Amino acid sequence: MDTYADLVFLGGRVVTVDAEFSVASALAVTGGLISAVGGREDVAPLVGPGTRVVDLRGATLLPTGMASTAEEFARALPAHDESGDADPRRLAIHGVKVFADGIVPNKTAWMNEPYVGGGCGSLCVGGETDTERTAEIVAMIRHAHAAGHQLGVHVTGDRAIDIVADAFAAAMAEHPRDDARHYIIHGDFLTAHSMKVLAAHGFGVNMNPTIKWTVADMEEEFVGAERAAYAWPYRHALDAGVRVASGSDAPVTHPDWRQGVATMVLRESKAAGRVSGPEQRIGLAEAIRTYTIDAAWQDFADDWKGSLEPGKVADLCVLDGDLLAVDPHDIPKMPVVLTVMDGRIVHDALGD
Repeated sequence: MDTYADLVFLGGRVVTVDAEFSVASALAVTGGLISAVGGREDVAPLVGPGTRVVDLRGATLLPTGMASTAEEFARALPAHDESGDADPRRLAIHGVKVFADGIVPNKTAWMNEPYVGGGCGSLCVGGETDTERTAEIVAMIRHAHAAGHQLGVHVTGDRAIDIVADAFAAAMAEHPRDDARHYIIHGDFLTAHSMKVLAAHGFGVNMNPTIKWTVADMEEEFVGAERAAYAWPYRHALDAGVRVASGSDAPVTHPDWRQGVATMVLRESKAAGRVSGPEQRIGLAEAIRTYTIDAAWQDFADDWKGSLEPGKVADLCVLDGDLLAVDPHDIPKMPVVLTVMDGRIVHDALGD
């Protein structure tokens, strides 16, 4: 064997998040990259005198998702200097963020129907009238798209979301380009129209399950029971063919993907544990994808991270227990016992 693995994991549930969401039992890491995925027989030839072999003891190995740390950020900064040797993919700036409207609890999200107590909110750009403000946000999107940028637009109200989705499509029609990957940020009240537009053009949405978990008990006082239950319509968006990623919007909520996964599966609120919009529940595999491969897609990184496949970067973590079999209510309490970034162990509570 010319090159032995640096790390080998055995005896666990290796959730690859590949196209088939296949589950293996072993994985090898060599030189910061995943070198083998499969069973014990696939990784055994890669075990050498310097290989650390980790017995997972039934634990779950999966991609780390798209979270980052100050240390990673600091290591990536030199990549913007030509003399730096850090991986430039770790600090890549793909485009611009635009704010289109506000948020529901402040009654500043632009809605089609009035809030409880009146008012529909508005766009938060310049202009004296809705027509003028709409023209402004459409122009901002057109200019950024024409300049070759990816756009992420903060937009929460249903009326504003339709305006932004249509503006994405209009900009693409006026200035065609391949694979722009524009996306809606938050998308609390995505409509059937906006989902159709996003899916048709290969655009996405980044939603926030931990915000849903946090505000579900209070949102009825702003928009009523029916609209509050609908908020963050994961099931409808996925069924419409939209690429859906998830984020915490930290520091608005704590960046804990485990709680986010549980919320997408259960749709239960934080304070009361009440189910809010059960028809918008999604499956565990779908929920995991939103934090891993589809989040990587949003960042133009799905060709090198986001799933556990040979040749991809070894960014992975180990959860103590079987994520695929546990009661979803228990997912937030599952300890992260080991974390690997770029093939380096940066957190280890697992032991040998």
